[in-house]
Amino acid sequence: MKKILCPTDFSKTAAKALDYAIYIARKSGAHLSLLHVVHLPIVDTSETALVASELLGEQIRDAGERLKAMVMQIEEMHGANRSGEFTCDYIIKEALLTDLAEHLTKNEGYGLIVMGTTGGGNALEELLIGSNTEAVVEEVRTPLLAVPAHAKAPDFTRIVYATDYIPEDLTALHEVVEFANIFGACIDLVHVSKTPSSESKERADSFWNEVMQKFPSATMCMKEVVNKHLDEGLKTYFEEENASVLAILRRDRGFFAEMFSQRLADRMTYKAEVPLLILHERK
Repeated sequence: MKKILCPTDFSKTAAKALDYAIYIARKSGAHLSLLHVVHLPIVDTSETALVASELLGEQIRDAGERLKAMVMQIEEMHGANRSGEFTCDYIIKEALLTDLAEHLTKNEGYGLIVMGTTGGGNALEELLIGSNTEAVVEEVRTPLLAVPAHAKAPDFTRIVYATDYIPEDLTALHEVVEFANIFGACIDLVHVSKTPSSESKERADSFWNEVMQKFPSATMCMKEVVNKHLDEGLKTYFEEENASVLAILRRDRGFFAEMFSQRLADRMTYKAEVPLLILHERK
């Protein structure tokens, strides 16, 4: 992981995500870029276009000053650009967040996006943050860490990876193991089943053997949780084990097709209560 992108709208929720982004950048020695986007409103006359252009210029200047101050604070408090541990800058553009994030991850080498998410309140700030995070998850196929507004201080010591014992999990685990190695974290492979069965145990044993062959030096364990609801089972395990982050493979079919339906996406992303590392299926 060489470059981290952290979108911000200067809210408290975005500040929490920035805490996580700084922590990861320091541990990994990555370059961290703060990203802020502004939008030119749709206009229908030359007069309103002039007013809109002036307003846009003011927004860019104001945001630029705030971003510069944030980078200076990161330099003073965390040694960015000074100690050699990690570097930090900012990007400000007139663009759609999803379009710019996709461009930067595809063409500029950003390998992780860190964004804030909320508890699902009705405040305008929470609605905007929630919809932005969902849109980036939907449109940008780069790993994204969604950080809840009330998340505890970053401490990546235990990562829970939700598995369905499928080959795609083995591919995704390369990213999870790489992430865990930055922090010396252990990985819990957790499967949620509605009822225990001998067939499930056979699949689990076979999958575990493959995992051990591919990742012989990784610190891992595997657990099966019985719960009728996937998200509830994962969240309960996460809380009982005092885990640091929940990693999920976003798929278009199979086990997580239901997990990432609109209803469950709202519960796991927009209304996230735990830090959520969302990975994308490699095609």
